[in-house]
Amino acid sequence: MAKQIHITHNLSETNWRQFYNAYYSVDRRFKLRFIYGTITWVIGGLGLVGLFNNKPIAFGMIAFGLYCVFAKQFLVNKAIKKMKGNPQFPGIIDYWIDAEKISGTTQDKTFEFDWDSFHGYREVAPGLMFYLKPSSFFFIPNEALVEELRDGIIDILRTAEVPDLRLEKQGTSQQVKDEN
Repeated sequence: MAKQIHITHNLSETNWRQFYNAYYSVDRRFKLRFIYGTITWVIGGLGLVGLFNNKPIAFGMIAFGLYCVFAKQFLVNKAIKKMKGNPQFPGIIDYWIDAEKISGTTQDKTFEFDWDSFHGYREVAPGLMFYLKPSSFFFIPNEALVEELRDGIIDILRTAEVPDLRLEKQGTSQQVKDEN
């Protein structure tokens, strides 16, 4: 493994969309909203055809249900719209990763973070996500990672004891199963 890993990659709007989708996909609240939303708009639709005799409530249930179903996509679109206001969007990532820290430049902002300041990391379909806190992340897309780089970065993260949030979640669900 190299002493220091350097990654430079041109980001696209697609990269940002994929990672925001991955970020919101791990939130159980969106799964519950989808289920509740589907049930609500189905009941609202049945209200329109005669299940109950109050059309404004039926329309309200449909609107609320559809909002719940599409809430994740709404938030992704909102985040992308906000980022499009930045003249450097979609941007270039230029990261230096070593055993002590990750540093670099993204969207003309320079940063440097020691590994002990991280909430964790997660491997997702579009690449690697690094969480400074549960609601703040940055990422490296798969297009920028060859297998050796990915393995090298994960080795650095494990050595620095940065929590793998995917395993943490699995461990929690396994503990619940074991307790029952």
